[in-house]
Amino acid sequence: MQSNRLPRRIQYSKLQHGQRPRRSEEALLRSHEGNLEKCSIPADQLETLASDREEWQDVCDEGLAAFNINYDQETEARRAHRDTVTSIPASGPRCHICDRICASEFGLGSHLGSHRPSVS
Repeated sequence: MQSNRLPRRIQYSKLQHGQRPRRSEEALLRSHEGNLEKCSIPADQLETLASDREEWQDVCDEGLAAFNINYDQETEARRAHRDTVTSIPASGPRCHICDRICASEFGLGSHLGSHRPSVS
C-alpha cells in the first residue's frame, strides 16, 4: 500500500519517527478511529482489509450502509423523544389574553406577538 493512503497513515501514525505524534495528529487519529467504529470497521484489521482493494471497497460499502442505518435510527429516536416530551411549565408569567403559562418573561413577550394581528 502506498504511504500516502489514509488507511496506512491512520495505522502507522503513532509510530512515525519513533515518538509520540503531535496533539493535532492524535486528535485526527481519534476522530478517524471513531469514524471507523461508527462504520463497524475494525481498526486492528485495517491494514489487512485495506491491502485488498475489492475487500476494502466491500467493507467500506457495508460500513457506510451500517452507519446510515444507525444514523437514521438515532435520528428517529431523537425525533420521537422530542415529540413526546412536553415541558409545560407549572408556574411562571401568564398571558393575560389566553391564560397560557410561559417559562419566562422573554417567552411571554414572544408569545404575546402571536396575538397581534398580522399585517398583509
